[in-house]
Amino acid sequence: MKIRLLSTLLLAGSITALAQPKLIKDINPLGDSYPGWVTGFGSRVAFFADNGTDGYELWAYDTAANLQYNINPGASSGTWATNHMKMAASGNYLYFPADNGTTGLELYRWNGNNAPELATDVNSGGSSNVTEVYANDGRIYFTANTPANGTELWSYTTNSGYTQRLTDIVTGSGSSNPYGYIAFKDKIYFGATATTTGAELYSYNPVNNTVSIAFDINTGLGGSSPQGFMVANNKLYFSAYTPAFGRELYVFDGTNIQRLTNIDNSGLDGVVTVSPGQTQFIWYNNKIYFAGDDGVSGSHLYEYNPGNGVAMKVFNINPGGASNPQNFTYYAGKIFFSADDGTHGEELWMFNGKTSPTMVADLDTTVGSSPMNMLRWGTKLYFSAFTLPTGSELYVLSDSAALGIQHISFDAAVTAFPNPTTGDANIKLTLGKDAQIAYTITDISGRLIQNGAATTYAKGEHMININLQSVPAGTYIYKLQGADGNMLATGKIQKQ
Repeated sequence: MKIRLLSTLLLAGSITALAQPKLIKDINPLGDSYPGWVTGFGSRVAFFADNGTDGYELWAYDTAANLQYNINPGASSGTWATNHMKMAASGNYLYFPADNGTTGLELYRWNGNNAPELATDVNSGGSSNVTEVYANDGRIYFTANTPANGTELWSYTTNSGYTQRLTDIVTGSGSSNPYGYIAFKDKIYFGATATTTGAELYSYNPVNNTVSIAFDINTGLGGSSPQGFMVANNKLYFSAYTPAFGRELYVFDGTNIQRLTNIDNSGLDGVVTVSPGQTQFIWYNNKIYFAGDDGVSGSHLYEYNPGNGVAMKVFNINPGGASNPQNFTYYAGKIFFSADDGTHGEELWMFNGKTSPTMVADLDTTVGSSPMNMLRWGTKLYFSAFTLPTGSELYVLSDSAALGIQHISFDAAVTAFPNPTTGDANIKLTLGKDAQIAYTITDISGRLIQNGAATTYAKGEHMININLQSVPAGTYIYKLQGADGNMLATGKIQKQ
């Protein structure tokens, strides 16, 4: 086991030159709308929010944010504002827990046009308190409660409506409270609690309809409480707790399990626990990034390299204490997450795997905006954030890097800005070595707007000006090519 600490880089709260996040709508002008379960669905982003009048109900955003349906009419809410309840898209439907005031909290579905409808009523005459909705291979997996069998794993088959309980880990009316469903090697893995093992790693096999404990990591009654399940390189990564090592990073290949880290040698948690529904680990550039704590400096950004087995602190975002990085998501070739540098409060940060992390925006200059519920959908990043003037609302970030594709051998950073533009735009090249580059600008039909012959650019920074003053609003494509005609990079510029 190897633990190594990188040289600490102290950050002065620098803010990156990315386009700044924009408030989509102040849904609740008198308070917080608490947008949650932010989920991509076709060309829209669906979420639940409270406008202060209709309760916590179904909303969607494409070019504007609108209340889609008041499932539980009046001020009562159609569901609850808890992150672990979740929504999942399968086929032409979006599935989620909801209560119309009569059914109790059950599994509903919405086709994007008509009113949401009850998909299945697990506990007729009561509420099954559906949570943990997860879609895989034509089935919706979810957690539900019945008086006879307690809280267990259920499934709903989307093409037939067939609903069945899959587990009875704690027999009778007891509950195993399964959570964190993820597909891995033709099975569904999850955490669940048995009276003899505590909370451990379980699996469900759809082929033979059987459930078994995958591994008893913390033998005895204590349980390891596995969480943060992530599949990468045909392996299942997650964190788990043992009294000897605290919470650390583990890997499971379908047969064998291995602890990978020992960040806090005192036996306390080296991997920071997350709340239900939050992302604990993210795979980026063949490494795993997460919040780690060595027991000395607090929670900071760590990485684990499966290639050499080394876990290390990447950067010290908060030199004076814990930076608490969390809510990781991948967008525009970078990692985005929330963190606290000790000066600005908890704000949105990004990391490109090369230079020090930078703060994207200081949305709330008083206490921090606490960004969460992050979703990459299409070419944009969506998330909820808090500010004193508007409360907790939904925001969107557009990074021009998400509009482009770059050849892996092209040693350069390419950025188009401003993007969108109302007139001219610029293509900024930061070259790692000398290069011959030609460029073309076309509209989406392929009509040539502007071009430049192959020119030798020296290592360093260069700017190519694109004149879009006289062209209509729309999408324009830039292509960078080498002297041999091979594509180096391409992307889109939006003219407004």
